[in-house]
Parts: sequence; structure tokens; C-alpha cells
Amino acid sequence: MQEIRARIGFSLQELELCLLNSLRKAFRAAYTECVRLVDALIAESRDKRRFESKGFRTTTLETTLGEVTITRRYYLDRETGKYVFLVDETLNLPEDTRVSPALAELVLHQAVLTPSYRAAAASLAEMLDKPVLSHETVRQIVKKAGLAMEAELAKDYEAKEKRRVDVLFMEVDALHVALQRDKKRNVAEYICVIHEGWLRRTEGSKDYKLDKAMIIPAQDVDELWDRVSNFVHGHYDVRKETVIVINGDRASWIRKGKEYFPNALYQVDRYHLKRDLKRLFGDKPQLWHRVEQALESDDITGATFLAELARCQQALTDSEKVRNCQKLINDLVEVPDATVDYRKRLKARGVRVEGLRGLGASESQMSYFAHRVKGRRSWSRKGLAAMIQLLSSAYAGRLCEATRNVAEFLQKAGICWRKTVKEAVEQTINKVTRRNAYIPPMASVPIAYAGRTSSGGMSNFFNRLLTEGSSF
Repeated sequence: MQEIRARIGFSLQELELCLLNSLRKAFRAAYTECVRLVDALIAESRDKRRFESKGFRTTTLETTLGEVTITRRYYLDRETGKYVFLVDETLNLPEDTRVSPALAELVLHQAVLTPSYRAAAASLAEMLDKPVLSHETVRQIVKKAGLAMEAELAKDYEAKEKRRVDVLFMEVDALHVALQRDKKRNVAEYICVIHEGWLRRTEGSKDYKLDKAMIIPAQDVDELWDRVSNFVHGHYDVRKETVIVINGDRASWIRKGKEYFPNALYQVDRYHLKRDLKRLFGDKPQLWHRVEQALESDDITGATFLAELARCQQALTDSEKVRNCQKLINDLVEVPDATVDYRKRLKARGVRVEGLRGLGASESQMSYFAHRVKGRRSWSRKGLAAMIQLLSSAYAGRLCEATRNVAEFLQKAGICWRKTVKEAVEQTINKVTRRNAYIPPMASVPIAYAGRTSSGGMSNFFNRLLTEGSSF
């Protein structure tokens, strides 16, 4: 083995670093050339009566593989009197940006996954092997993307085909977040998780995921329910027989959803309810057992549970627990049946409940949001709204859709030479890769000249790598 290593003359780490360096050089050259190519094609096919060429402008972009300087034509739009870069519009490069769409996508993912903007910037620097963007730039990208995703959400309200479902779920909760430089110390972010039920994560798995989940956030109760109503009526064929289940804690603003969906079944979130009961009776096992049994009784009116709760309250000696128990009773006396598992109530109505599971998605989603926006940090209202929107979009798998639709933008722009572009891009990449790929002189490569027999057949491979680049 030592002899073979001596013949090769470099380590796998050295090889990887050399190839990565070559890749970066080839990438920068190909990136520049491809933009130039598309720009030239636009120049030939544009409406020359409308768009007057005013020369060239350069800009430097931060990309996933380093800085790239691109040159493109600058036009006067005679109809609007504005100056435009047609290639920017065609390739979906936002105005006044120094960050490529692919890098912006990576930034958004890191901003969502890491605990802060500084952490996101540090993570990017580690991934890309150099400082790329400041935490302030990351913050600005998030704010712009949040606005864009909110606009995308508005489009979702206008579904072309409405789905029919037997049962639709709305799980609702609020998140209280600290504000910066605001008259209020904190703000409530209201969040609704809409879904159609549950699916197994994999065949035979005991783990489940929500089916067609959509998260809708808002910083105002009326705005939230307006958004939820618009989304539901835009996506679903809601009939009299459609069952809508609204799950949440005892907050009055959650019950407000009944104003928008009068036939909805309101469910007091049993996770929160059992937690509150445990706090009241957890140190008294006999009382806890009585209350728990009453909660799980077959009485679908909830009267049995409420009566037992009142009796157990009389056995409490702690004055604070007595007050909290009375508050709980006062909250539930208006909607006693809401404490009963919704599946029992649906079954009593003649609705099939096979496959339906216990509710509580809102609680897990609150943890998902809280992990990123709470802790020792505060937010501006716009910054918080943007991050919540991004988190919502990330959860729904729609975080970076716009950055992956270059072909669509080409088509929308009326440019029908995608095949020509593709062929030219492939040729360009082939050429610049061959020109730029090399093994830097940090190590000798004796195996390339060792002969076929002595090298075990590897000499040809390394000769081609050195002379032709990575195009073979």
C-alpha cells in the first residue's frame, strides 16, 4: 500500500480540494458566458422598436460558488420611459440585488433552520468556505422573501379546481413574541394549520404526517379568519355535509371561527385541557383519576365531565387552584360538548371516523415556530411577519418555488429558443471546464505517467484529467 501511495503522490483530500478549486473556476467562467449568451439571444429577438440598447453594464453577484461578474445590455423601454435589463427579467434576477437566486434560496433555508441571522451567515461561511454575506444582508433577503411568499399565498386562494373532502381540520393557536422599538412589548402571532387528516410517513410506519397541510399566519384575529375563509372557500367545495373541525384552546378568538364556518365542530384541544387538569389535580391521584374517567366517558354532551369537575373543585384546598378551576369551569360551561373527543361526536352524527386521529398539530407547530422566533431575541413587526411567512412556506414545502422556475420565466417572456440555450450552455460548460480544470502544483501526479500495467490501469484516467479537464 505504501508503494501505491508513493506512486499516486497525493491524498484524497488534496484531490478533492484541487477539483473543487477547478470547479469554481469553471463555474465562474460558465456562469458569465451563459448569461452573455442569453443576453445576446434577447438582443436579437427583442422588439427593437420598443427596446433601445444603451450599451452594457456590469454587476457582481455572490453565488453558491463565489463571486461572479456578469455583463449585460441596458435598454430604454420607449413605451414606459424606464431603463431595464431584459436578461435580468428573463432569468428572474431581482432588481438591486448582489445575491444570485440559488444563493438566496440557500440563505432562506439557513435562516429558517438556524436560530438567528448571525448563525445563518456563519453557517453559510462554513458551507461555502469563506464569509459570503453579513447577517444584515440575510435579514434583508428574509424580509423581501416574506413579502413575496405572502403574495404567493394570495394566489393560492384562487384555486382552479376545488377539492371535495368529507372532513377538514383547522388547528389554531397563538404565539407571543417580543417586539423591538415598539410601544408594545410583545405581539401575538395567530396561526392556523389546515389539513385533510393524516397519512403514514412510509408504508407500514407507525409515524404519521398531516395530509395536505397548509399554515396560515396573521397578526390580527379578523385577518387570520379572513385568510382562512378565503383559502378554504378557494380550495374546497364546502357543502352542508362537509365536516369542519376547529381545534384550539379555550380562547374566545378561536371560537370566532364559528362565525366564518357556522356548521363547524369546535373542539377544545385535549392536550391543553389535560395539561390544565394535571396542574390542578396532579398531586391528588384520586381526584385526577375521577376527572380523567369523566373526561373519557361516553357522554357526548360533556355534562358528566363538567359535573365531576365541579365536585372535584370542592376538594381542592389551594386557593389559587380553586380560582383556576373555577375559571376553567366558566370557560367550558358555554361549550361543554367541546371537551368530548370529536370522533365520538362525529360517530354520533353518523360520520365515518375510521383513520381519524387525535388532534394536536397546532401544539407541535407552535414548537416549530417558537424554536426560531422566541428565546432571547426581539423582532420588528415586519421582520417577524416575514420570518413567520417563511416558516409557514417551508413547512408546506413551498419556500423557494420561484427560484427554481427559470424555464417558466423564459417561456412567459415569449422566448422560444430554450433548446438553443440548452445546447449552447452545455457546449460552454464543456469548453470552460476543459480550459479551467487542472490539478494545481500542490502535489505531483506520478501515477499519470506510470504506465498502464504499473498503475493498475489508472494512468489513462489521470492523463485525461490533466489534459482534458472533467469533460470526458
